Amino acid sequence: MKLDLSCSVWVLAVGLLPLVRITAGSILGAAVNIELLDQDRSQPVRAHYSAVSSLPCPALNELCNGADCIQLSTFPLTGALPSPGWCLHQWQKNIPKHHTTALQLGSDRVVPLHSRADLSVRADTKRVNQPPYVALPPPVRLQAACPQNIPVNVMDLDGDEIRCRYKKTELGEFLQLNEETCTLVYEVGAPLGQYSVLIMVEDFPSSDREAEPFSTVPVHLLITVESGAGCSVVPEFTGISPAGGAVIHVLPFEEVHVNITVDSRVQSVSEIAVTGPPGLFVSPMEIGQSFQSSVTLSWVRGQNQFAHLLSVCFAANTQSLQSNVRCIWLQQTQTDPLPPGTELKCKERELQMSLVLPISFLENLHFSALQLNDPTCPVFYNSTHITATFPLTGCGTKTMHLGSELLYTNILRSINPNSTISRVATLVLPLACRIPAQQAKGPAFKISIPEEVKTFGAVSFWLEFHFPGKGPMADKTRLPRLRGSPLGRAAREIRSTDRMDMLDLHVFSNCSLARAELMVGRCVESETEDFTNTRPLLNQGCVSGNGTLEILTSTSTVRIFRLYLGSLGIKGDTMYAECVVHLCVTTKQTDRCSDPCMGTPDPTIVDSVQTHSYTVRSGPVSLIKVTETSATTAKPQSATPVAQPSTGQATTAAASRPLDTGAFWVVAVSLLVLMHLL
Repeated sequence: MKLDLSCSVWVLAVGLLPLVRITAGSILGAAVNIELLDQDRSQPVRAHYSAVSSLPCPALNELCNGADCIQLSTFPLTGALPSPGWCLHQWQKNIPKHHTTALQLGSDRVVPLHSRADLSVRADTKRVNQPPYVALPPPVRLQAACPQNIPVNVMDLDGDEIRCRYKKTELGEFLQLNEETCTLVYEVGAPLGQYSVLIMVEDFPSSDREAEPFSTVPVHLLITVESGAGCSVVPEFTGISPAGGAVIHVLPFEEVHVNITVDSRVQSVSEIAVTGPPGLFVSPMEIGQSFQSSVTLSWVRGQNQFAHLLSVCFAANTQSLQSNVRCIWLQQTQTDPLPPGTELKCKERELQMSLVLPISFLENLHFSALQLNDPTCPVFYNSTHITATFPLTGCGTKTMHLGSELLYTNILRSINPNSTISRVATLVLPLACRIPAQQAKGPAFKISIPEEVKTFGAVSFWLEFHFPGKGPMADKTRLPRLRGSPLGRAAREIRSTDRMDMLDLHVFSNCSLARAELMVGRCVESETEDFTNTRPLLNQGCVSGNGTLEILTSTSTVRIFRLYLGSLGIKGDTMYAECVVHLCVTTKQTDRCSDPCMGTPDPTIVDSVQTHSYTVRSGPVSLIKVTETSATTAKPQSATPVAQPSTGQATTAAASRPLDTGAFWVVAVSLLVLMHLL
């Protein structure tokens, strides 16, 4: 049979581990991508690790032993499904050309990740081979009775041949490999549970199908098989979402935005789970009309030692369904070094950027076609140099934050006036001024920060407890929309005991500032007023398990949480509650304050102004049922002492007044502090 060499091919050597039920706290996925540090082969191989593990999120030293592990993801991305949720850790270390990493969490089984690099010079390219790249998706969920394809997303910068091999094991009756498309095919029938799959990705020379592979990189998947709600109703991505396998070329200091929209007509989307490079910002999910939900992904390429190809994978989850997984690639475009004599100056006091660029290295370039982001701004040239001076606040210059630095960027590029293909050279030159944090605080970049009371007003926080369907938000709690719960779930069966089964915790602020959002962090309860022993109600504003669920409202300064007292293990007749709260408002009307349940934000993307965090406590809350159904509203007391920022073990002493049994309690806190700009 004649081989068609026009297509490029990778090889997947797939090893499927025996049918195993994986316990909580396990590794849900892992991948290793390897790159050579230099072409002269004098340096070892750099390995880029990604690992998805179930919550609680482990520390890096639990995954990577040794002082040579460099953590990349300071703020790991997180997801909620499968329960109890997951987080993504990323790190790198230098390894030998043949290396096996054994990942293990606690007493869980070991996940072996074997990688291999060929450091010899290839006969066809006269360069050392570039190993293929493999993407790590969010945890994969399947419906037991529904067939589904699971693509293995790989890329190879050398354009090497594709070839797929598969060795059947105990999972062969449930999972096959399509050798033409390198896609795992689930053929239904597996019992409910979680199953481990280990895939080895290898690249081969395009001219010899019998040759040994150049290199090997692994990816481990933990596939969850669940009972489903129908085989034709999974969420689907709309046309606005990027196609799987798309490649986005990213210049230095360039900002990338990706919009993802999903349509789900049977079950509401709980989350759009995303895995991606360190610094990836995932906006809070927006629920629109016509059964659509969407998020925006943003990433700024700063100076980094990440892999040249970075994968971004996403999937939409409902409580029992998952869309197909899609992955795209961010390719960090490699730029040539600037020629000697190039000068780029950032004039701080004048708020200007100036460029002097020798033209001796620019051949066949139309200098008259050079322009900045704003083509109306002048670019000058003579027989020796190109020059441009432009303001940091004009000519299309973009301003963003990169960690603690202030960053101004523009691009000098040549525009071909002809639409036809020609041999005329093109120039794309990213320009950036990076102002360090300590320098940005100097006279030229001083940020005037008003007092908090001038921004948010004289605000108060307080807690209230109400029976479901009672209180000032009764219309929201009578038939509630519960965040993160199955569609239509509004209540639980109430047991016939003398103690309450359900209670609604209301967190209020009287802030009247437009777009101000009340953010609730940690909440705990205690049987004693001194809070010596506590149980968690919320962790960073996120509910988990079956004990607490958030009731959605349209009022940004009110948060309501339904407490299922039996599931929380509250056994006494009285409890006290304590919550850490703050206010937040974004500087852009189109942005929302970061949702801690959707992953930690990248401060380079979304700017916001917020108050310090404050600790607010309730008075005693009786948990004994009463026949009295009336409740009297308690007003905040005028003698409430001033709150202080929450630091360490400090708490806010606040006045509270318990009412008659069966009513609710209120505690108000007046705030007089300074805000800070993130």
